[in-house]
Amino acid sequence: MEFKCVLATRRVVSPKAPGVRAVPVRPAVRRAPVKVVAYRDVHREEKICGLGSEVVNAWFKGIKMGPEAARDALRADVDSTVAYSSHQVLRHHKGQGLDYVLQRIAVGHEMMDLVSHRILATAACSLDDTFFALVEYKYKSKVLGDERINVGYSVMEMDVMYDDTCLKVMALAERSSLSPDDVAGLASLDSTHRAGNATHFPEGDLADYPAGLADEALLANSRAWCLARSSGHPESVLDSALDPSFRLWDAYGVLPVLCDPDRRGEVDACVVKYDQVQDVIRSTKDRYDLKCKVIDSAVSLTKNVGFTHWFSRAVNKDTKVVSEIEAVEVRAGRQQWR
Repeated sequence: MEFKCVLATRRVVSPKAPGVRAVPVRPAVRRAPVKVVAYRDVHREEKICGLGSEVVNAWFKGIKMGPEAARDALRADVDSTVAYSSHQVLRHHKGQGLDYVLQRIAVGHEMMDLVSHRILATAACSLDDTFFALVEYKYKSKVLGDERINVGYSVMEMDVMYDDTCLKVMALAERSSLSPDDVAGLASLDSTHRAGNATHFPEGDLADYPAGLADEALLANSRAWCLARSSGHPESVLDSALDPSFRLWDAYGVLPVLCDPDRRGEVDACVVKYDQVQDVIRSTKDRYDLKCKVIDSAVSLTKNVGFTHWFSRAVNKDTKVVSEIEAVEVRAGRQQWR
């Protein structure tokens, strides 16, 4: 007998509302009602993280050795109708099915000689079975024929179907940093190498956090972040959500306001401090009518890391041109990397 996984309609994550359960008491004994609050399904999140990590490792095995090396592992973990999308700096791709996913892996295999990859952090949300992973990978560019090693990052997000009969990835979204091949036609080989290497993730901010972070706290923090970036709301909303030591990294290194090209190799080359972040948000809202909402949010069970997937609609106040922006942000401790 074969079971088919069917993914329900995606919904925006919201915390479970606290409920009140009356506790039976003996006569003449008074007790206050017990509040029942939302809890993390640790076992469920561990299973989802295990599945997602297997898919990530199979993905990069295919990039290193060729797509056929990943086929069997992906066939076991990914639904045959899996939806794929990539949101890269200059290229976007969408498709469906295992063969399409293998085609995208083949493109990566043709473009890069993968040296290594590391999963830096994973998280799963047991409210809607979403998985996130932050991956660092090192490679040499086959397209440019350059023997120098480049560093890139990917944030991989997966929608998982998990019930009594099924544990499968139903959708996979990949967001990768700028590569040297992306800018090869615009610069010299040396400039391309510098521009195509992502700003290093501040790994020193990562720490073990066995107790995990609260889903509800991260969601509240993420909503404050979106609210501050929406028109009609003050940037000071962030005061209650972000520590004064907050720093924002531009992982792509393509935003001039964040990145100093002359200092690109340094750890803090693409960093903005808290007061500057508010200035960036304020100046953006001067030019655009913005509305931001949180799509998904998850926190790690083992690291001080949280992921937030958000969507923003921007209308240029002068031209009335509408733009849609979607991103996944990674929060490490009191810091944030985007």
